[in-house]
Amino acid sequence: MRRFFLPAILIAAFLAALLPGPTLHAQETPPVYTFQECETVEEARLRDELNGIAQFVFAAEQNKLDIAGMVDLAWFEQNVDAVVDVQVDAAVDRVRSEEDYWSRFLSGWSADKAEELTTKVANYAFGSDPFRQEIDALSATIADELAKEIGAMTARSASSALLCVQEFIGDTFSETMITVFQEDIEQKVADADVGQETEADFSVILDTHTKTLAGVGVIIASQIAKSLAKKVAQRVAGKVAGRILGKAATTVIPLAGWIIGGGLIIWDLIEAGEGSLPQIRESLKGPEVKAAIRAQVAEVVETELGVEMPELARSVSNDIYAEWLDFRMKFSRVLDLAETNPRFQTLLNNTTADQVQKLASLVAVVDAALTPEQIDEEINSGVFERIFYLPDLSFEILRATGDPQTVVAWANLAGESIAGVAETELYKIATPEDFADRQALEAVLALDDAGAIRTLMELNQLEREILLGLPGEQLRQAVIAFSPDDLRWLASYITQLEPQERNRLVSQLLREPALMPKLKFEDIRRAMVESDNMDETLAFLSEPAEAASNPVQTVTGVIEDTQRLMGGEVPWQLFWRKYATRQNALYLGAGLLLLFLLWRFFFRRGSGVNVTVNIPENRDRR
Repeated sequence: MRRFFLPAILIAAFLAALLPGPTLHAQETPPVYTFQECETVEEARLRDELNGIAQFVFAAEQNKLDIAGMVDLAWFEQNVDAVVDVQVDAAVDRVRSEEDYWSRFLSGWSADKAEELTTKVANYAFGSDPFRQEIDALSATIADELAKEIGAMTARSASSALLCVQEFIGDTFSETMITVFQEDIEQKVADADVGQETEADFSVILDTHTKTLAGVGVIIASQIAKSLAKKVAQRVAGKVAGRILGKAATTVIPLAGWIIGGGLIIWDLIEAGEGSLPQIRESLKGPEVKAAIRAQVAEVVETELGVEMPELARSVSNDIYAEWLDFRMKFSRVLDLAETNPRFQTLLNNTTADQVQKLASLVAVVDAALTPEQIDEEINSGVFERIFYLPDLSFEILRATGDPQTVVAWANLAGESIAGVAETELYKIATPEDFADRQALEAVLALDDAGAIRTLMELNQLEREILLGLPGEQLRQAVIAFSPDDLRWLASYITQLEPQERNRLVSQLLREPALMPKLKFEDIRRAMVESDNMDETLAFLSEPAEAASNPVQTVTGVIEDTQRLMGGEVPWQLFWRKYATRQNALYLGAGLLLLFLLWRFFFRRGSGVNVTVNIPENRDRR
């Protein structure tokens, strides 16, 4: 988690200068530390520069921490005095029960014996489980307070390191990349959705005027601070009690001559039996001992902070540097070109932050297509910039062709419509020279169907222009329905027909695509063009749908068409083309056979009647 939260604090960097310290922190607004060297630092030394800044900030901020005041406040809020009093009383009672009368009596007269009992009472009191638990709770309270302090320190340290990175980016590459860097970090935070982890009590670090990005700063600083505070709390909880137990008789407990002095008074036997225990109880429950314990706690906290702060500062600088490396890798070639090619740097300076990704995409395409020398040449000639300001899709033309001049040629012809050229992949099957002008190109693109466009582009320019004269939807349906060869024949018809006739022809063909093979003959084309009635001609060539499944109707149709042919209503070419197939020839033969049989039947019937009538008359005469 730290690897994510530390980088994200970059977003809060601008807030850091506005962060007021909490109650226990120095009240003046801490400065944001920046260094002029960041503008001119070499990239190889950037990491060291960031670490130096972070270390400087943490050291300066740590000196302002009032650790003793923090410990005192937590001590009194938890009423640790009462716990100490209870444990001292319990320890004195335990020692009284363990020591005989003579030992207790001697402790009132012997400094060594008094020190022995004092140490024993202190060990029992300050080594007890309740006291240890109270020290753990005190450590946790101090750790929570440290989280707020360290969070603010971390934010200010990271903000200073970020300013250094910004100055480095702006001076070395481009001011535009500063904004891109910030937005990149913001996006990472947004993707992680860390807003759910904000702690309300940590928001006191931020001024009310910095709420726009305050949430991010609070979250990050809180996470970093809690990480360190937890380590400090564990160390404090483990070491404070041990230090007190180990030094109770020599440093923590203020032994004085009052113990020995009390023994010089002639007490009654009852009082003498207590020895130095009453004075030990009073001393260990006194303010001096409690102050000494608080001092020990504060010393441990300061010691552990001194151990952890340099490492925390290094972690902050390392992670900010790691974010820079990620950014450097993401925009590696853009930054390299900005550093080495003045014209490219000018282009980058004039580019808005939201266009940098587009610029990076174009750089990636030219990197794959051209040599470094060619890239510099295209940049310096202005061709690169010309392509950059085209729609993003046009980069695909460069990716596929590897030729910037081809992209420019398409751009000169198509203008903004170059996006359609790329989207339909028209550039793969055509060149700008295939079109008379932009209007012709846009008419092709209006088909809005890559397959239809490919079919249409198989025709020559004249044929395309003829077909492009059709209404848009009609043209689109025709190009989808028919093959390039069909379309060539259709163009040959259209060019010799009036607009209304050509529209009727295309409409009929779209309704009945089976007509198209019958029209692909020159004699039919002439007959169609010369026909006085386009509808009748098309109707003659058409076959009713029910005829295909009903032979009787088919034969009837053949007879009717034959009669129309014999009557001169249709030219023989149409009749022949309509029945030029083997199946239709069979139907035609069947129809002719039927006509022959009918003719023979009626012819023979008429001849027989004449013979029957004449013969009997001859016999009677004989």
